[in-house]
Amino acid sequence: GSRAGFFQEISHALSFPAYFRHNWDAVYDCLTDPSWLPTAAGYVLVLDGFDQFATDEPEQWNIALKVLREACAFWQPLTRPMYALLYGPSELAPGVPSIPSACLSSWPDA
Repeated sequence: GSRAGFFQEISHALSFPAYFRHNWDAVYDCLTDPSWLPTAAGYVLVLDGFDQFATDEPEQWNIALKVLREACAFWQPLTRPMYALLYGPSELAPGVPSIPSACLSSWPDA
């Protein structure tokens, strides 16, 4: 669980363009301008297994949370919202509201 690993995972999962630079500003830029992706009604990011990163590099994880919050806030007033769902220990994601348990009933291993 590291910053470099997070950049690698998110860039792979979201097919970030080749010009993606592995830094937080570039993550924010890609999340707020996903022009390389097909147009969608909205975007949902699911982060599973973030606890190792949050434990190993808490300062970097706090930056990741800030970037995710800011990217979601960017989309909020627009017609294509973005949501980031974090699946892991709530104490490692301070300020992130919990999803009602009824919504998790079909989640694997919930």
